[in-house]
Amino acid sequence: MGHVFDLDEEGCSSSQTVVLQGCAGIGKTAVVHKFMFDWAAGMVAPGRFDYLIYVNCREISHIANLSAADLITNTFQNIDGPILDVILVCPEKLLFILDGFPELQHPVGNLEEDLSANPQEQKPVETLLRSFVRKKMFPESSLLITARPATMKKLHSLLKEPIQAEIIWFTDAEKRAYFLSQFSGANAAMEVFYELQQNESLDIMSSLPIISWIICSVLQSQKDGDRSLMGSLQTMTDVYLFYFSKCLKTLTGISVWKGQSCLWGLCSLAAEGLQNHQVLFEVRDLRRHGLGLYDINCAFLNHFLKKVEESVNVYTFLHFSFQEFLTAVFYALKNDSRWMFFDRVEKTWQEIFHQYGKGFSSLTIQFLFGLLHKGKGKAVETTFGRKVSPGLREELLKWTEKEIKDKYSRLQIEPMDLFHCLYEIQEEEYAEKIIGDLQSIMLLQPTYTKMDILAMSFCVKSSHSHLSMSLKCQHLIGFEEEERASAFMTPVFSLNQPFELHNMPVSRLHFFCQALCNPHCKIKDLKLIFCHLTASYGRDLSLVFETNQYLTDLEFVKNTLEDSGMRLLCEGLKQPNCVLQTLRLYRCLISPASCGALAAVLSTSQWLTDLEFRETKLEASALELLCEGLKDPNCKLQKLKLCASFLPESSEVVCKYLASVLICNTNLTELDLSENPLGDTGVKYLCEGLRHSNCKVEKLDLSTCYLTEASCMELSSFLQVSQTLKELFVFANALGDIGVQHLCEGLQHAQGVIQSLVLSQCSLSAACCESLSQVLSSTRSLTRLLLINNKIEDLGLKFLCEGLKQPDCQLKDLALWACHLTGECCQDLCNALYSNEYLRDLDLSDNALGDEGMQVLCEGLKHPSCKLQTLWLAECHLTDASCGALASVLNRNENLTLLDLSGNDLKDFGVQMLCDALIQPICKLQTFYIDTDHLHEETFRKMEALKMSKPGITL
Repeated sequence: MGHVFDLDEEGCSSSQTVVLQGCAGIGKTAVVHKFMFDWAAGMVAPGRFDYLIYVNCREISHIANLSAADLITNTFQNIDGPILDVILVCPEKLLFILDGFPELQHPVGNLEEDLSANPQEQKPVETLLRSFVRKKMFPESSLLITARPATMKKLHSLLKEPIQAEIIWFTDAEKRAYFLSQFSGANAAMEVFYELQQNESLDIMSSLPIISWIICSVLQSQKDGDRSLMGSLQTMTDVYLFYFSKCLKTLTGISVWKGQSCLWGLCSLAAEGLQNHQVLFEVRDLRRHGLGLYDINCAFLNHFLKKVEESVNVYTFLHFSFQEFLTAVFYALKNDSRWMFFDRVEKTWQEIFHQYGKGFSSLTIQFLFGLLHKGKGKAVETTFGRKVSPGLREELLKWTEKEIKDKYSRLQIEPMDLFHCLYEIQEEEYAEKIIGDLQSIMLLQPTYTKMDILAMSFCVKSSHSHLSMSLKCQHLIGFEEEERASAFMTPVFSLNQPFELHNMPVSRLHFFCQALCNPHCKIKDLKLIFCHLTASYGRDLSLVFETNQYLTDLEFVKNTLEDSGMRLLCEGLKQPNCVLQTLRLYRCLISPASCGALAAVLSTSQWLTDLEFRETKLEASALELLCEGLKDPNCKLQKLKLCASFLPESSEVVCKYLASVLICNTNLTELDLSENPLGDTGVKYLCEGLRHSNCKVEKLDLSTCYLTEASCMELSSFLQVSQTLKELFVFANALGDIGVQHLCEGLQHAQGVIQSLVLSQCSLSAACCESLSQVLSSTRSLTRLLLINNKIEDLGLKFLCEGLKQPDCQLKDLALWACHLTGECCQDLCNALYSNEYLRDLDLSDNALGDEGMQVLCEGLKHPSCKLQTLWLAECHLTDASCGALASVLNRNENLTLLDLSGNDLKDFGVQMLCDALIQPICKLQTFYIDTDHLHEETFRKMEALKMSKPGITL
């Protein structure tokens, strides 16, 4: 914070926006208060600002309308004179501090026209805050904003080039220092500190300053065996309930019943305040909730409320999280027949949920989950004197299941927020049920805390269904640089690995890896993004593969794979219990030594069948080591993908290595070398292996490999002898017509097993299409031909159609996207459809067929022999004039299930005509793509009626 507002290199100041993000209780307000004091003392940003305007966003959120001038004058209300005129002389010298920025209630794109640049204009509070953030109001000034992570999701898109910072949790050293400051004696402080470390969950939670404050507040007296209860605190709800119950026991001079009555009033006050976006309460507000003058002045309430500075009769909760917790208690106990003040709070808990946008991120909702744990009912009743509402637990759980199963709601949910709710309720059986409905989990936030990892691990270990999971590990905060193995971690010993594996610091994914080791965890697909694979990471992952019987797919994305970490990981991959089948490395840094360790895995693993490197640059020596593993008789690998992974200077020697692999390895069926600079010489060496009788490759991808017609001669000789090749991809190579003619010669003399041929973007013209037509006529196995983005024109298609009409042609998929076709070719296509009963997928997108051509083509589409199922006609220069012919196809063709007409100039009349055809029972179309931006209301009504009539259709 000392330098974020420094002048630039030229000594000039510029408008800046700094955002401090952090969860509840992390100390955001404390940080900005410290910044303000340091600024006033000249310790930070000296000379940068003349005035700081502090705005507590929660304190103004209940006000109907407010102006920027009001905010300024309220800040300087003790100063006489025209303060506004003085302040606005140099707006670039102003810093507005927006503390506790609220969760935005309206979509980000809305209300832009309502933003104001006039400081005197009264606006709704949210609009006023948006005006500051969008730099409509005082654009020259700077902003310092504090916000919770849930708020940032909407706020981020409003900000212009913000400096973002995360307030990190206490380190162990900082926590120790805090405890020492809170107790009168060092011995007492350290006893509590060390006892705290025996409880894994509480040790993590206490890294949050508010939790450390609660623990110290309760334990300073060290009475009633409070310290012994720390071992039972597992969740945030536990800690807050512990605090309120212990405060109740400090009562002197009044009865427990009276104390509970005060708590009931606080619950009602908190809920009404949250409902109305209110955090400041006058005495009359408290009285309405049963809190009289004696209660207000009672020392008991000082544990929960505080008087607002410079105000005589205005109060607020000690911390906003107290208000959120008591609101959750209000809803948990609301249906008790003895409850008071029901009429003060109108909203249901479901409405509170949706008030927060993505409701699982609400701390109130998380507390509500925690309070409904089966084992907490007694503690809640003892503290608040009322029983948890019967049936509320089941209602909440069923409602959560409904939210997860609803497709739209599920897309709005951040999985980590849901994990925190499930962690709070601490019921593995229920967590298992909810996680099972997710199918896949994407955790891609910029940062995660240790508490996030703990909550995620609790849920993941309960995943009894086969899950896919992605985790971004770039910033895992709250961890020590070299985390010690703490006392609560039970050592894990293995006969298969050396002791030193277990005698090193645990990694930041240690809790997660422990969850993966749970016998009930059935995550099958794991992607780790930005994971720096150190020795400790490698060790923890290695232990997973010793025990986990379900994890079959592991992918590293943008990772630095240290040799020590990779070596230890590979030790786990070699274990007999490891069932990993697929290992992918995308944009990773890996050394030859690590590749050597991986080669040893290839030589021993009985399960690993798929190895992929993509955009992971491998030195020639690294590939040589890998190839040694691939040549081992015990290697079971079937798919090898080395996409964009060769260095240009090593391509030829690598192709020699790979050729030797193809000669030795009879298991390899798929080889992907796309996006590597192989060149013709590289392919020449490679084909020496491909032509060998031991080579069993079924799929070969050489797309974007700098090939020319010379490579086609080598490939042609390979095609003539191969008895296994089914798919050949040579996309984006300048093969030219002569090159493809060489390929066709090989295909015509092949063993008749080729099924898919991809020649897209290969610089082709009509000159090669006669040869392709002969392949279609003679090769019954060929079912897929892609010629996308080649200039074959109408003449080339005429040749192809001759092949399509032959009885031996069994092509099912033909892609002619962007092939310079016009309406003239449609008669040839129509004639082909008359006789070809095999074609199922035809792509004619981005060709100028026009309405006349479309009308001709439709005659073929209506013919009984036509069995086409998907037809792509995007950007084919069609208008309403072609819709009549298309409608007649829909009324007669019972095979067509997908029609793409996007990017065409279809108006309301044509679309309505098509809707009339689509609604008929004979039409079996399931997917219909069309542009709708320019259509009118009547057309939309027809489309809605179509959806109602045929719920399964996609428009």
